[in-house]
Amino acid sequence: MDAARVEGVLSQVIEVSLRPGDYPIETLLDLTSRGLVIRDALNELYRTHLPFIVQDIVPGIEARQLKVLLEGGAGSGVVSAVQDIVTAFCSAGYYGRAFPLFDPSKKGAPVEGYGIVSREPILSHAPFETPDMVLLFDPKLFPRLRNQLGRYANADPRGMVILVNTPMTPEEFRAAAGFDDPFLLHTLSAAAILKGKRIPPNYAMIGGMLGILGREAVDPAAFAEVVRVSLTEKFGGGENVEANLRALEEAQGRIMGESPHPYARGLSALGKVSAPAVPEGQVILCEDGNRAIARAIAMVLNLFPSVVAAYPITPQTQIVEWLAKMIADGILSAEGVTPESEHGAGAAVMGAARDRVLAFTATSSQGLALMSENLHSLAGMRMGNVVLSNVVRSLNSPLDVENDHGDLYKVLLDAGFIIMMSRDVQQAADFHLMSYLIGMYAEYRKKNGQLEMIPDKSVMLPTVVASEGFEVSHAPERYVALTDAVVKRFYDDSFFSYVKTFVDTPNLSITGALQLSNSRQDTDYQRHLAMQVAYRVLKEIFARFERYTGRKYDFISSYNVQESDVVFVVAGAANGTFEEVAREFKRHGINVGVAHPNVIRPFPAEEWAQLLKGKKVIVYDRDDAYGAVGGRLYTELAGVVNEHKLAETGTDLFSRIYGLGGRTPSLPFVRDEMHQALASLDGTRELSRSKQYSGVKI
Repeated sequence: MDAARVEGVLSQVIEVSLRPGDYPIETLLDLTSRGLVIRDALNELYRTHLPFIVQDIVPGIEARQLKVLLEGGAGSGVVSAVQDIVTAFCSAGYYGRAFPLFDPSKKGAPVEGYGIVSREPILSHAPFETPDMVLLFDPKLFPRLRNQLGRYANADPRGMVILVNTPMTPEEFRAAAGFDDPFLLHTLSAAAILKGKRIPPNYAMIGGMLGILGREAVDPAAFAEVVRVSLTEKFGGGENVEANLRALEEAQGRIMGESPHPYARGLSALGKVSAPAVPEGQVILCEDGNRAIARAIAMVLNLFPSVVAAYPITPQTQIVEWLAKMIADGILSAEGVTPESEHGAGAAVMGAARDRVLAFTATSSQGLALMSENLHSLAGMRMGNVVLSNVVRSLNSPLDVENDHGDLYKVLLDAGFIIMMSRDVQQAADFHLMSYLIGMYAEYRKKNGQLEMIPDKSVMLPTVVASEGFEVSHAPERYVALTDAVVKRFYDDSFFSYVKTFVDTPNLSITGALQLSNSRQDTDYQRHLAMQVAYRVLKEIFARFERYTGRKYDFISSYNVQESDVVFVVAGAANGTFEEVAREFKRHGINVGVAHPNVIRPFPAEEWAQLLKGKKVIVYDRDDAYGAVGGRLYTELAGVVNEHKLAETGTDLFSRIYGLGGRTPSLPFVRDEMHQALASLDGTRELSRSKQYSGVKI
C-alpha cells in the first residue's frame, strides 16, 4: 500500500463530516483512484459498503411511513383511538397497522398504542422505532413520556410532533414542565371541547392530529365518516356518537402549536393515494385477526349445519365473543355450545362432528393443552369436519400470556391434524375459509346401495389454522375480505361437492376411540396416506381459491429466494418483519431471501427441497425444543436436506431460537441478524453451527 497515497486520502477525509463506522482504506484508495473527489468517494462508500448500508435499513423503512404513538391512562380511549386512526386511513386507500398495547392493571394505568400508515404495504408486525407524532392523552403522564423520549435520542426532535391534552399553551406547558427540548410541541384542551360530557378525549385528540397534518394529507370529512360508522357499530348511534364527531371536528381548529401547518413530515410520508381497485364481491377492511377469523369462519358455517363450542382464553377470546354475538343477533345460524372448560369444548366438538355437522372451536396455550386428550381422539377418529383456530401463545410454566409457538408445536404438531400457519390477517382469514375443504376431502362410492368413503382417496383429518397471538390477533391491519356471496360460490364449486355429500349422508356407523393393539399400526399408516392425499388436494384448493379471489397461495410463501445466497425461514407474524427488512436490503442492491411455511402438516418436503437447494438457510423457530439439536422447523428441514441430499448442492442449515414469550423481533433485531448472515458469505463473520438463542438478554 502506497503510504503517500494513504496519507493524502486521510488528510482529505479528516476535513469532511463523517458518519460513524469503520472506513476501509483499501476501498477509499480504490474509489479515489477512479478520479472521485473525497466527498463523492465517501458517498459511494456509504452506498455500497455493507456496514453503512445496514445503518440505513431501518430509517429507510420508516421514512416512508407516518408513525403515531398514543399514550394515556386505561379507559381514556387510547386503544379505540389508534384503531380508528388506522381504520380511517385504510378506508381512504392507505395501508395501515395498529398495535394497541393492553395493560392488565386497573383503570388509569398507562396504555400505549402504535399506529403506522403508509402508501406501501406494511409487512412488519413490530412497533416502530421512532414516532413522527405523539398524542399524550393525560398530561400527568408527561414525566413517563419524557423518559421514553430518551429512546429516540438518535432522531431529529425537530421532526417529531408532541400533542398534549392540556388547557395550557405550548409556552406555558414548557415552563411548567421544565421542558426545553426542541420537539414540535402542540397543546389542545379536550376538556374545553367536550364541555363536561362524560366521554373520553380520544376523538378530540384525533381531531388535533388531523389539524396538525392538514387537509392535504387527509380528508377530514371522509375521516369523520369512518369514525361515524365505527362509533355507530359500537354504540348504535345517539348523542354520544354525535358528541364525539363534534369533538373531532372542533379540535382541528383548536390546536395551539409550534410547527407550521400542515405538518411537512406527515405529508412526505403520506402524500395522495387513489382508491384501490377491489375485485367484485370483495371489500377492503381494517380489522384485527380475531375479528377477521370470526367473520371468515362464520361465512362458511352459515352454509351448512354447524356447531361452535369454545371456552375463552387469551388471546383467542374475541373469536368466540364475535361468533357468540353473531349467533345472538341471528347473523350466524350455528348452534352455540358453552362448555365448562377447553376439555369440554373438545368433547362437544367431537360429539357434534359425529353427527356430520361442521364443528368449530378456538383456543390457545393452556386451553389447548387441556383439550389435548380430545384432540388426539378427533384426529384418530378421522373427524375432518372439525376446524380448530389456534391463536398461538406460550405454554406454562412460568405463566406467560404472551405469544410464541410453544402451544402449536408442543401440543398439536404430532396430533394428526392438517396444520396451516398464517403470518398476517389476510392469511388468517383466507386459510380459515379454505380449512374445511382440506380436512373434509373424500371420494365416495356406492356399496350395498349406500354411499361410503373410499379410504385411500380421502383425507378426513381435522384442520388447525394457527395465527400469531397479539401481533395478529389484536393488531388491526388492512386486508381484503370476501362477501357471503363469493364464499357461497366458492363452496358451490363442483369440485367441493364432497362437503355437501358428507353433511347430507346419514352416519350409520358406530365410532369409538378404542382400538385393539394389533391394528394400531395399520390405522396409523392410513393417516399417513391421508396426509399424502391432503398434499395433493391442497394444490387444487389453492388453485381454485385463486380463481375465485385472485389471491395466490402455495405450501410456502417466499420472497427473493431464487436471487439470494442466504435465506431466512421464519413462521408466523415475524416473517413479515423479516421480509420488510429484506425488501429494504433489495433497494440497496443486496439480495436476501425469506420463506414462510403456509402448510406445516403435511410437510411439503419436495417444495422445500427445490426452494433451498444450494442456499445458506437460517431457520428461526419461535419455540424451543428443549435439549434438541434445533427447533422443530429446523429439524424438519434437516430431514429434507438429508432425504434430498442437499448438502451435496451446498445447502447449509442453521438453527436459531427467538421471540419466546412475546419478545417481538424488532426491525433493528432483524437487520442485525441479516447483517451477520450476509457478512458470513464473504468470510467476514462466521455463523455458529449449534442451536443459538437470538435476542437473549442474559
